Amino acid sequence: MCPATAVAQSAQECSAEDAKEAKKKAGKLRSDGDDAMMKKQYAEALALYSEAISVEPNNEKNYYKRYKVHDKTGKHKAALEDIDHALEIKPDYLSAIGFRARTLMSLGRCMEAVEDFGRLLKAKPTHGDAKKLLPKARECARELGTGEQFMRQRNYAGAEKKFTDVMDNVGTSAHVKQLRAEARFRQGKFYESIADAGEVLKADPDNQEALLLRGRGYYLVGDHEMALRHFREGLKKDPEHVATKEALRKVQKLEKLNKDADAAVARGTTQSLKDAASLYAEAVKVDPEHREFNKKISTKLCAVHARLKQVKEAKLICEQAIRFDKNGIEPYVSLAELLSSMAEETPDFEEAVRAWHRAAEVEHDNRKVRDGLHRAEVALKQSKQKNYYKILGVARNADGGTIKKAYRKLAKETHPDRHGEKTEEERKLLQEKFELIAESYEVLSDDELRAKYDRGEDVFENQGNNQRQQHGGFPFRFHRRRP
Repeated sequence: MCPATAVAQSAQECSAEDAKEAKKKAGKLRSDGDDAMMKKQYAEALALYSEAISVEPNNEKNYYKRYKVHDKTGKHKAALEDIDHALEIKPDYLSAIGFRARTLMSLGRCMEAVEDFGRLLKAKPTHGDAKKLLPKARECARELGTGEQFMRQRNYAGAEKKFTDVMDNVGTSAHVKQLRAEARFRQGKFYESIADAGEVLKADPDNQEALLLRGRGYYLVGDHEMALRHFREGLKKDPEHVATKEALRKVQKLEKLNKDADAAVARGTTQSLKDAASLYAEAVKVDPEHREFNKKISTKLCAVHARLKQVKEAKLICEQAIRFDKNGIEPYVSLAELLSSMAEETPDFEEAVRAWHRAAEVEHDNRKVRDGLHRAEVALKQSKQKNYYKILGVARNADGGTIKKAYRKLAKETHPDRHGEKTEEERKLLQEKFELIAESYEVLSDDELRAKYDRGEDVFENQGNNQRQQHGGFPFRFHRRRP
């Protein structure tokens, strides 16, 4: 360096001496960097070449050397920046042009690679690598162009194939992989799209579009937690990214509706169940295309309508849930249980049996389904004979108190002694009805007899052949007890 007090030296002489010293120092740094590269000490090499650039910023060789470190460590964006700097300093730097062309092609930027190989051949027509790789770069550019055209035409399967072919021919690149991730996403291949976008983010963690695409993929497979994580990460990098903000708000809205509805179901009152039904219905409308979420919500809504005994709504929503997932057992069971519980009122025992059969086709080994089907078949059989539950006007799951209350009310209404003004024929009919009511109570108030009846077994001896008749066509003997 020139001393600050060197009055005798001209500024020009001092500058020349500084440049000479800088060149010497940069040369030493490059040499040390080369040694580090040979030893695969890439971090050390990067530091040495970077220092060489700071010492001698106008020497294209310094950028070219650092380009090689970035290229070796897979930092292609930084590598291209350095090789571009080298070519800005020396546009006819043929080695740099050749390396940039190779890098561009490996990144899927094949049209730019074609231009560089063309420049190289124009400067040196006998350049072996350029002659060999230019046709490959042109083919890559054509394939990419066709793939992008297919995307515009919504031929996403064709586009995916073209992008895959490009990577097979010129190597995997973040750019082409992102294009393929988009093509796969558009086909509903969400897990494959998520995988591709993940590879893109490994190479380029700040890629906003890849973060958004991967988040949307997680969203549509129903993993809202991962979707939120990606959207929030994207907004850290770009707080004003409109599409990411919209995606985040949509997931948050769905999660709140689902959470509030679940809480209403847990409260279990009639009003809270109605509130839950409204919330679930609102959630389904937020994004009709979100199949995984709507499948889950439709299943929940089906169960809520079933608990509310809203047959019409339950049938509609349960069938919708089944269309979302023909192998999901919950909506089949919810609908079958509802139809079974309502069969006494409808009455349509056969529909209940059909509903259980549909559930059995999905999971024939499911204990709950097997039991439900058996109960429905028993109820159907009993509906064609004498239905004790229907006679007393109680549900099949009625407790003892409810059964006793129903019996007392009906016995009081139909006891012949209370209808002395009736004709003999009318009193005879009342007697028969009274005896049926008493028989129903005898069976349903006895745990053992009721269990046999519910299993579809004969409650009394000779019930099957109807041998034991009483007056008025009453088919069974029984001893009435005082309740």
